[in-house]
Amino acid sequence: MKDIALYGHLTIDTITDGDIEKKTLGSMANVWKALLELDATLDVGLSPIDVGQALIYIDKPAAQRYSKVNLSLVQHQVKMMSSKVSHLIYLNELTRHDFIPALDGIITADICPGKPVNKDLLKYVDYLFISDEDIQGSLSEYTDATKGWVILHSASGSVVSNGEDEFFYKLPEDLMLKGVNVLGAGDIFASCFLYKLLREGGDIRTWIEFAHLTTTQILKNSI
Repeated sequence: MKDIALYGHLTIDTITDGDIEKKTLGSMANVWKALLELDATLDVGLSPIDVGQALIYIDKPAAQRYSKVNLSLVQHQVKMMSSKVSHLIYLNELTRHDFIPALDGIITADICPGKPVNKDLLKYVDYLFISDEDIQGSLSEYTDATKGWVILHSASGSVVSNGEDEFFYKLPEDLMLKGVNVLGAGDIFASCFLYKLLREGGDIRTWIEFAHLTTTQILKNSI
């Protein structure tokens, strides 16, 4: 059995940063990399369903990034894996969903800019990650549809709700990154949360705090 299985989008990214242009892998690759940096002993399975490309321009003086993405240039068959946690990358842009009811263990998912998510799929999701930049509609629309918890995250903290219980985690002011817009930050945040969930159990408040503090430290080291 895998520790974590990743299903969904893999992109080939062309990144322009000033005079430097480089190609790298994004989306699923960001989550995979962050997980193994947290714990190299994790058994992580990969099932890229949609493979696409992204063109990304980074404007460091303005702390902004701009991108054009085609997430689904090539589609692949789903490689089903038994795992403790199954994470769906960019649920709202997946070209197929028929495999989701057959997944075992804990099911987590994230959402990217683009299409509205099919809320009928959220009844399978234990933990849903949404950036404050990507949410469409109210938080209650998502909590009503989601099986478990919805995590609405930003650079300053998270609102976490399951429709009955709700709490807010605020990152300490002195730890907030100012004027920074880092590629893959949401993927790193989800990876930190999944690692804590898998390895230590406990309370969701602890996982949220760890995810924010660790993501901030990783991003500081990458700047």
